[in-house]
Amino acid sequence: MDSRRPLIEDFPAHPDGDPAGDLARAVQERRAALGWSVAELAERSGLAEGQLRAVEAGHAAPTLPLLAALSEALRVVD
Repeated sequence: MDSRRPLIEDFPAHPDGDPAGDLARAVQERRAALGWSVAELAERSGLAEGQLRAVEAGHAAPTLPLLAALSEALRVVD
């Protein structure tokens, strides 16, 4: 029996759709509405540009600290 961990394609789709894609669109739309570049959001959030590019590409599984930094920088939370 093969005990290796299955490939990601072997896992079922997320029951709520595509949360990483939804986050990507929300961050892109809010950043654009504020007229900010990725570099400016990186500076304001304290996150790396590469990390933000991964989020906006839908390739990130964000942690709570990442979400908190984004929401504060994008003024989503008062």
